[in-house]
Amino acid sequence: MEAIDLNDDGNDVMDEDIEDQEVLEYSEANRGTQPRQVQPRRKVSRCWRKFTILGGKLSDGTTKIRCNLCKRFYFLNLRKNGTSTLTRHMKVCPKAVGTPRSSSRKVDMTVFREMIAMAIIEHDLPYKFLEYKRIRMAFTYANSSIEYWSRNTAASDVLKIYEREKQKLRKILNDLHGRVCLTTDLWRAITIEGYLCLTAHYVDDDWNLQAKILSFVAFPPPHTGIAIAMKLVELLKEWGLEKKVFCLTVDNASSNDSMQSILKRQLHKDLVCGGEFFHVRCSTHILNLIVQDGLAVIGGALQKIRESVKFVRGSESREIMFQSCVETVGVEDDEGGLALDVSTRWNSTFLMLSRAVKFKHALGHLADVEASYVSFPSYFEWRRAEMLSELLKPFSEITDLISGSSYPTSNLYFNEIWMIECWLRAHANSSDQVICEMVKCMKLKFDKYWEEYSDILAIAAVLDPRLKFEILEYCFSVLDQSTCKRRLANVRSKIYKLFGAYKKNQRISSAATTSQGEIPDVPAGYGGFYAFFSQKAVGSGKSTLDIYLDEPLLDMAAYKKPLFENAAKSDDYAPPRRLAVVSRGDSAIVGEKERGRP
Repeated sequence: MEAIDLNDDGNDVMDEDIEDQEVLEYSEANRGTQPRQVQPRRKVSRCWRKFTILGGKLSDGTTKIRCNLCKRFYFLNLRKNGTSTLTRHMKVCPKAVGTPRSSSRKVDMTVFREMIAMAIIEHDLPYKFLEYKRIRMAFTYANSSIEYWSRNTAASDVLKIYEREKQKLRKILNDLHGRVCLTTDLWRAITIEGYLCLTAHYVDDDWNLQAKILSFVAFPPPHTGIAIAMKLVELLKEWGLEKKVFCLTVDNASSNDSMQSILKRQLHKDLVCGGEFFHVRCSTHILNLIVQDGLAVIGGALQKIRESVKFVRGSESREIMFQSCVETVGVEDDEGGLALDVSTRWNSTFLMLSRAVKFKHALGHLADVEASYVSFPSYFEWRRAEMLSELLKPFSEITDLISGSSYPTSNLYFNEIWMIECWLRAHANSSDQVICEMVKCMKLKFDKYWEEYSDILAIAAVLDPRLKFEILEYCFSVLDQSTCKRRLANVRSKIYKLFGAYKKNQRISSAATTSQGEIPDVPAGYGGFYAFFSQKAVGSGKSTLDIYLDEPLLDMAAYKKPLFENAAKSDDYAPPRRLAVVSRGDSAIVGEKERGRP
């Protein structure tokens, strides 16, 4: 099948329509004599590439012509009508590539435009792509009834989808039984423009962790605490969340300290326990500060390794030479070679160190064959780099664990921070004086932020039915037996205070529901039993929190996922309703602000 040239503008001029008629020519030498009949002119119309003349003229003056593609026949008088009919057939031939297909189904343009708008959103397409020539040709080929629209209309369609989805999300958040935990952060673009992002984290009715970006907006200076606080209050009112906030996770910038204080005063009446658990510091940001202080102590060796990686990756010829050195010394490269770090991201520095240590013999061989490579570390610097790589490996694993975005991490925080403190204590007396100095600097930064563990994140560990208070007792006793009881008593008082706040709110809600003659969340026909059970529970003198804490721990081997909601959904463990509400709010706490990024 031949393809029609898509560059053809389709405007065939019918000046050649007479090429098949008989032309009489007169000889200048025989002017006035009988004219003679000559052969027809050459066929030059483009349509003859697709058509064939069958036989000669018929008695009525017409000629039988067949389409080479769809095999359709025409009987035309070429002398009178020319090739216009054949040219029109070329544009609608069902067998021609590039010919629009006729369809009995008319396209619903409202649905089609919305599908295109969703494609623009999901694939980050420019609005102008709808006006591209080839895109329009493809639309017409698919269905000739499709009507074109402009980029301005496409932008309007995208905005309508945004507003519709925003209203749907707002309804979900307003109907949410629990509270939401917020993360926010600021960025400055290369063009010095500031941006603010606000993300809401919550556990839905199906016990799935959700994270929704509420706003990503330009935020011009000044980036002061009061300016950030006022902008967040504005966004919370826009979403109707000013009475549903549980906590706010931010990094350790001074403006954020001021902002959270102002915001807490603004929302004081609607916060749980007057905002006592409102401010949560970003765990990975603190971890980054701790490790960066330690890395600063060994800057010399680290800088040589960084310069070595820059040297190798400086040109293609050096990379080829380094690869030859790798093959010569017999190092297996199954991780992608050397990696250059980003100095503000300590985990990228760990990756650079671990890769460089693996290729240290290849770098040594490169130093022997390439005179311009002068940043090769000494033997003792390599020993220190190897030791540092081993020391930082647990930090990297902890960062990856608490940086998860598809599962709650609040119940993981306590044990991981405890492991970091144990690590610092274990390496405080290293045989290497530089390592000792590094650990000392890291311990100072640790004590600044984590000397007293976060109460709300310790409560999150208690609400994990695999851990409860036993994990706190074990960790506190390992660190300091003399302060263990005091620390346990502090966390216990905090969890009962938090439980009391939820209990009070639920009692008010239940009273309002009962006054309307309804019993919440009780199947039809079980109202009397629910009232009997409630009175019996009150008569025992134990709250649902007491009952939960008195129950034995879940077997960690049987419940490998340390997530409270997974246990809550199992048939073997059904938490009390009031305690489940507390846990849902606590599970949504995000101790890592990077999740606020889009």
